[in-house]
Parts: sequence; C-alpha cells; structure tokens
Amino acid sequence: MHIAIDDTYGPTTSISSEYVTGNRRTNVGVVFPDKDISYIREQITTCLVYIKNEFSLDIREFHFVEIYNRKSPWDKLPDKANLAIFSFFAHIYTKYKWKVFVQTADDRTLRDHGIEKIKGKINQFNLEKLSDLSLFWLLTKIKNFYSNTSEDLNVFIDEGLGKPNTIVGNEIFHDYPNKYQGIFQSSHEEPLLQIADFIAFVVNRSTHLYMKKNRTEIDNWFLQLFNNMDINSDDLSKTSMARDYSNFTVSDFDKLYKNNRCRKGIKPL
Repeated sequence: MHIAIDDTYGPTTSISSEYVTGNRRTNVGVVFPDKDISYIREQITTCLVYIKNEFSLDIREFHFVEIYNRKSPWDKLPDKANLAIFSFFAHIYTKYKWKVFVQTADDRTLRDHGIEKIKGKINQFNLEKLSDLSLFWLLTKIKNFYSNTSEDLNVFIDEGLGKPNTIVGNEIFHDYPNKYQGIFQSSHEEPLLQIADFIAFVVNRSTHLYMKKNRTEIDNWFLQLFNNMDINSDDLSKTSMARDYSNFTVSDFDKLYKNNRCRKGIKPL
C-alpha cells in the first residue's frame, strides 16, 4: 500500500461560520494499491509532458492552487482550460475511488476533546503547531486503521516539515505489525503527491465555497465537481442537497456541521 499526504489551509480571515475557524490546518492522505503505482506515476508524468509541449509551459508538476488561480505559467492556458484539468483529475478519481483520510486541527479541536493544550516535540513534529499536530494525528489514524491488516505501508509526505528523502513517522509506527517506510518527498519527484494535492485542494476549496455569501457560476461548478466525486472517506460527512447551490447559505452549512458534531457526541456550540 502506498499513501501520499499533502496539507492545506485557509482562508485565515473573514470566516463567517460558527464552526470552521480561520486557523484550521488540514492534512489529507490518499491510499493507492501497490499494483497501480507504476501506472499512476506514468500517467501523471505523461499528462505533464503533453500539457508542457502542447501549450509551451515550463512546468514540473500539477500544483492545483496555482492551476485554479491561473498563476504563472498556468495563465498561458486557453480560457477555462485550467478547469478542464480539474475535471480530468476528478474523472480519474471517480473511476478509482481511492480511499482518503482527512485530519483537521484548529483552536477548537483540543477544547472539543477536553484538552487545554498540547506541548512538546516528537522528532520533526512540534505538537504546539496545528499543522504538525494535524499531520501527527493523521499518521496515527492511518496506523490504527491498518494495524489489523497485513498491509505494508509506504508513505510519502510533501516536503516542508522535512527535506526530501528524510525519514518520517518511525516513532509513530514503531509497533506497527507490518513493514512501514515513510519519507518526505517533493511533489515533482513523486507524482502520487500531485493527486494528494488535488484532493486536498478540492476538500479545502469546497469548504470555503460553502461559506461564501455570493458564489459565482464557477464556484457552483466547483461544488458540483466536488459532490460528483463522492470522495471515499470516513472523515467527510455527506448529505443530500439540491443541485442548485444559490440558496445554500453559511447557516445551512453550520446546521450540517452541528448535526455531524452531535452524531459524534460532541456538544454543539
């Protein structure tokens, strides 16, 4: 089993939700079966080469926040071609339905679980930083999920907390019953991380758009894309809703959030 992990966050200001905070930090892990790894890597690389040659772009990876916002060099694409890339990756995901783990940490997470503050460091993890804490918890969640299986785990985490090829997670998986290997890696060196980047961006962007007061046509298109993907994750709450998002407000969003908290036994605010 191979798992690619990337982080996401924001926006940090103007949060109108009662439940979603501006300082939240999220890590997303996407699980790939070993038999598909070579094919996935080959296909991502082939797609990059095609776009690079077709549009004369100087690119080394798919970085979806830049693609969505048409930051250079993605601004050289034809109109809405950036959205076509999102549709392409969403189509790939709906075909394979890879399992996804999501872990968010914010200033409310600890209070919800009766914890005042976490202090200390464990190797690279500074547990006082929400981004580190989110990643630490995600790895712990993955370990617990697969501990009763015979799965060997190869984990790739997007560089940032550690330099490429730096070992990570041994202190968490020290008693894992099967083989574990975890390293930090750059996303242009490991194509699997580009898919994790895509899923992380889609999850985070959708959360922001659900809270947005005046959504554009493209905003509503993006939410429909997200819903159609039907991401395979126990960490994402799902509900039926109308295809027209124009009347969906932050109050509706918070109501869904409140109901989800109640189902988990967490008191509403």
